Amino acid sequence: MTRPAWRQWPLVLGMALISASALFPLYFMGSNGLRSNADYDGSKVGLPSDFSFDAFQRAWEGASIPTYMRNSLIVVAGTVMLSVLVATLAGYSFSKLRWRPRGAVYMFLLVWIAVPPLILLVPLYVQMVDLGLYDTYLSVILIYTSVNLPFNMYLMTAYFKGVPDELVEAARLDGATVHGVFWRVMVPLARPALATLVIFNFLWAWNEFIFALLLLPGDGVKTLTVGVLQLQGRFNLDPTALMAGLFVSTLPVIGVYLIFQRHLVRAVAAGIGR
Repeated sequence: MTRPAWRQWPLVLGMALISASALFPLYFMGSNGLRSNADYDGSKVGLPSDFSFDAFQRAWEGASIPTYMRNSLIVVAGTVMLSVLVATLAGYSFSKLRWRPRGAVYMFLLVWIAVPPLILLVPLYVQMVDLGLYDTYLSVILIYTSVNLPFNMYLMTAYFKGVPDELVEAARLDGATVHGVFWRVMVPLARPALATLVIFNFLWAWNEFIFALLLLPGDGVKTLTVGVLQLQGRFNLDPTALMAGLFVSTLPVIGVYLIFQRHLVRAVAAGIGR
């Protein structure tokens, strides 16, 4: 039985408020990026009195957006590829292979989900310096992969456990090796989970700020989220250019989510949380 229309209005109103709260930051950054600093000083929220892309041009040049966006793409691509590879191998090992300390190792890695990454900031900084990886892409790629590994491993293990063991046994009877089962059976079946893994790791690595600020100080490797802050100094402030830079840095995140959102829905429907 369908609910009366008047009873659906609270749900519709609640969803509208949630949507507005999610879209307002985009509106705030985009609209202020098209305004002048004088308009911004008069009112922090409002439509541009005279549409101008000068703020975007100042942000593009002042924050070296092309260079920093390239650096962010390198870091994100390396993080996503390494995270997906390690998490998929770990999930297959914990779900379908039999080895003695499997349960203990799985619980040990799972516990790290509860550890805030910022607690590891100082020891990781010292370790990267000792290894000679300070101010290199590899430093944050390794850290991002390690920090996200517990959740990624849990997600892939839960998904692989939902794959019937009969498929694995049938592949082995046909002569497939352990690696053959992984690449020919498990990986093709795990495409929804892999798409979800790509989304989560892309969003996290692209938006991460603290580790990138600490470990990538050079302009040649600095990421976009850190580079945009160059538009805000101690004695000078260009708020509209800062808003324009933040808006540009947000666009790749929105694009990736819109492209992969159907895969995310499929992964949830397939039972990632089992």
